[in-house]
Amino acid sequence: MMKNYFIAILIVILAIGGVIFSGNKFIKNKANKPIQSQTTTQTSTPAGQEEKTQEASKIDYTQIFSGEIAVCQLFPKEKIEELTGKQFVNIRPGLNKTQKYTEYYCEYRQEQLPYSVEHGTPPQSPKNIQISFIAGNLEGLKDIYKLSKEEVKQDNSLPFSHHLVYNENGRFLRLEIFLADNLEVIINTWWSTLTQDESLKFVKDFTFYLKEFIQNKNQERTQNISSEKNNTATIHLPQDEEIIRNFFSFFGTDDAEKAALMMKTDNDSERQAWAVQFAAFNDLQILKIEKANEEAWTDNRHIYKVTLEVRMKQESVKAPIPYYGWQNGENSRWLTLEKVGDIWKIAEIATGF
Repeated sequence: MMKNYFIAILIVILAIGGVIFSGNKFIKNKANKPIQSQTTTQTSTPAGQEEKTQEASKIDYTQIFSGEIAVCQLFPKEKIEELTGKQFVNIRPGLNKTQKYTEYYCEYRQEQLPYSVEHGTPPQSPKNIQISFIAGNLEGLKDIYKLSKEEVKQDNSLPFSHHLVYNENGRFLRLEIFLADNLEVIINTWWSTLTQDESLKFVKDFTFYLKEFIQNKNQERTQNISSEKNNTATIHLPQDEEIIRNFFSFFGTDDAEKAALMMKTDNDSERQAWAVQFAAFNDLQILKIEKANEEAWTDNRHIYKVTLEVRMKQESVKAPIPYYGWQNGENSRWLTLEKVGDIWKIAEIATGF
């Protein structure tokens, strides 16, 4: 479900050219609010933007933001609170896929709605700021405003090629930053409680923060590449966090048995029981991974606290423990990783430690 004004327009346009899928499910527009009619009065690139694009091309953004982009972790709630001067009750990561691109986003929510309201019929969108990375075939998306009545402006002080997008009434909607032909960042304040001036100040401050963030990441990447070249004998083995993310990525999918294979057990019946449980999820998103009880760590045993956002399948209420002990919403689990030979396995999943 989407409540992003920009994505609502995209879904209409892409529906003309083909069917849109999110994994194996149709994408639904989460927002039930009326879409504004919008137009543009500017189509040319202002002076200075081309130079910024050439300067930015020296950085390979697709390498810095490759694979799955964990937006909520890249830009923690505390940093966005600092930039906006606002408080958020929670954050929610999300993922949307179409045939042409993938959107990774984080909602910084300013209010908490009951589950029955947010997911009701029709759903209601809580007030939020949304930051999205869109990766893939973005041909035509940069000029999407030409198909509506949006007005596009630029600010030559900003360090990236961009669009400041307004509706026909002059209300600011979002900032679109074009990092590469196949990578775009969108900061959407349309659904927030920010005023017009607060929204513009925030997106501009965020842009300069993003520039510094990217420069630091690029420097780290360059140093890592140099280190790898000096140590070609090093064999990459998955790190703990990578193992945990890979493990949960199979939950609620047709590959749930792959998560079961990562459990430390040689008992086929036990492994099958885990697979059935892991298949009982409608949706699962990792919110945070933290080291836990480090004083008990050994070379072959590590413990982590993982915070997740969960939605269970309705039929799982009939499990031996309803919903297998999970609840819709935020859940915390303590994972114990143990090394078996050269491979780390999930030895335990606990609700407390």
